[in-house]
Amino acid sequence: MEILAINSSLRGDKGYSKFLIDKIFQGAGEAGAKCESITLSALNIHPCVGCLVCQTEKHHLKCVFEDKDDAKDVFDRMRRADIIIFATPVYVFGMSCLLKALLERVHSTGDVFDFTMSKSGMFAHTIDRDLCSKPFATLVVLDNVEDVMSKNITSFFDIYSNFMDAPCLGHLVRNAGMLTGRGKNPDKEKMCPRTYQVYDAYIQAGRELATTGKISGRTLRKANQEVTPIPFFKYLKHMKPLKPLMITKARKMMKEPTQK
Repeated sequence: MEILAINSSLRGDKGYSKFLIDKIFQGAGEAGAKCESITLSALNIHPCVGCLVCQTEKHHLKCVFEDKDDAKDVFDRMRRADIIIFATPVYVFGMSCLLKALLERVHSTGDVFDFTMSKSGMFAHTIDRDLCSKPFATLVVLDNVEDVMSKNITSFFDIYSNFMDAPCLGHLVRNAGMLTGRGKNPDKEKMCPRTYQVYDAYIQAGRELATTGKISGRTLRKANQEVTPIPFFKYLKHMKPLKPLMITKARKMMKEPTQK
């Protein structure tokens, strides 16, 4: 089993996304999987410019940037993987611009004038199935606690799954990242003790990906649980009159002494 994580955080290997990827890889590696991570911030990837040169006879399915940046190498590594993890922070309600740029370059790998239908019944053009139809999981990282904040990204990948015939193995959504200490501040993690349960669930998710090729619903629930140390926060956060009290609590937590 070969698992490839695509880390699209602008913070690269210093961010919380990489920390959580490493937790997944810990479990997957223990179960015998070969794990590899690509850090997009360290690469040069041009966005698609919509020139359609890749659809001409002379340059068929070859992007004008193919020999000028790193997208082709990333795509080749994606083709070799058995499972892909798309990891992104939430930036202004959406995925990282680095991940969006990479995915837009998929346009050059399919013939837009040759129509077909996906297994889910979606009209589409032909695609490179070795690249686009890989089983995948998403890892979405955010500091906010509102459920809607990650919806643009998870919905995008649900649509991606339907059009690309790519099995979605689960959405790992880690909210309240700032409260957890992002794996670098044990003092804050102790203030949010469920964080440790979350990390264990990420390790278990890696084991399951390596052994069963999917993440169980039980593990997803544990990985996606609320860590905010307020009883019944999952339900209380939807009650607008209580939100000012929660904001006061959050501000206090953020001002607590932190470990250097």
